[in-house]
Amino acid sequence: MYRGTDNQPRVATPEQANQVEAGVKLDAAGGKLSATVSYYDVRVKDILRATPVEALPGVNTQTQDGTQRSKGVEASLIANPLPGLNAVAGFSYNSSEFTRTSGEVNGLRPGTASSPYRANLWLSYRQPTGRLQGLGAGAGGNYASDNKIVNTATSVFTLPAYTVLNAAVFYDQPRFRLSAKVDNLLDRHYWIGYTTMNPQKLRSIVGSVAYKF
Repeated sequence: MYRGTDNQPRVATPEQANQVEAGVKLDAAGGKLSATVSYYDVRVKDILRATPVEALPGVNTQTQDGTQRSKGVEASLIANPLPGLNAVAGFSYNSSEFTRTSGEVNGLRPGTASSPYRANLWLSYRQPTGRLQGLGAGAGGNYASDNKIVNTATSVFTLPAYTVLNAAVFYDQPRFRLSAKVDNLLDRHYWIGYTTMNPQKLRSIVGSVAYKF
């Protein structure tokens, strides 16, 4: 329910979105390399936007004709170049903006859109043969660019970019598995948010023992 510019109550209709998406997938080297790349374009309409009326001070009048557009690319890669060696990587870019809304945010990136650039990488190796068969280790991390959780013509609040590194070791056998993992290896302070500011865990170490029946 909202009030139109004539100060009459109205029932909002659901927002509508049209999405176009295309992508390609590659499998090569006998299954040792797999990659995907996709592009998307999403256009949303019927968003409520503030349309104040001078003759109605203090009344939150709105019009349901706002629009928003999001477009971007996503890519992923999985590779097994050598026996026991595995690599997983991902990258995404998202461009998002209000294309028709109140003047304070029109043409700007929404505070709910998260970081425009994100990436991840994980490399692991598991000894496939010999006395040390099943012994392995992995390392990698996640990256996110600046995130404007408040983004208006008069106020901007940005969460800084971050890179978080993680590492793990394990010993995997037919009847049991021992493992230990360190998250946020370098003990970095960083935050994520969706119009909010949420601190994330500092360095943590988790160990596990599993028995297989």
